[in-house]
Amino acid sequence: MAVNAAYVVDFDGTITSGDLSSELASYFGGNIYLEIENKYRRREMSIRDWLHQIGQLLPPDLNLLLEKSLEWVVIRPGFQSFLDHARNQNSPVIVASDGFGFYIEPVLKKYGFLDQINCIYRNETTVSKSGKLEVTCPHKHRVCTVCGNCKAAHVIEIKKGGKPVIYIGDGSNDRFGASWSDHICARDKLAERCREFNFDYSPWYDFYDIIKIEKPELKDCSESSLCCPQGSGIKSLAL
Repeated sequence: MAVNAAYVVDFDGTITSGDLSSELASYFGGNIYLEIENKYRRREMSIRDWLHQIGQLLPPDLNLLLEKSLEWVVIRPGFQSFLDHARNQNSPVIVASDGFGFYIEPVLKKYGFLDQINCIYRNETTVSKSGKLEVTCPHKHRVCTVCGNCKAAHVIEIKKGGKPVIYIGDGSNDRFGASWSDHICARDKLAERCREFNFDYSPWYDFYDIIKIEKPELKDCSESSLCCPQGSGIKSLAL
């Protein structure tokens, strides 16, 4: 059987049209959220710090937060057609998110997508015994403190199995996983980062565009990548 590409897909702002983590943060965090968000956009804080600080602004009520998430979510056009295409190509679809994470499975289940996803890597958001919202990062790097979810490590692990990876994303923090992939589909902030670091990429609007992307060749990205998941983590040039 021919080796087909794997898709590593961001969730917020990629599978969904809006970023649910940011929407929750904006709704409940007000001006304090804007201060934190501006620091993140200026690269004065990591996404992991963003998650922990924003988590303190949200009510420690996961039922309420999930209710809002399911009310606000909009799926980007063409996602079901993309999943059908991936299945027909025998290409696994891996969701990798660095948001709050708790709403991913419920959203995918709501629209009938959950059983069509091969794997989900995400952060964990829970309410502690003391009644506070806590964000834990089971897929973080052992040393690097930048990302909550080391997407680059997931890309590398897939490539070890001989499958080239097509990375699909929209956010600035997607640049790390994307830099290890064999082809990048980028929009919004990720497209800006690709231009900043001179990465080739395919611009996209919806998942109908993704279906048109041909399988890339497996390549060695160790020199051009922005981080070392199996080493010390982020490279200084990527900050």
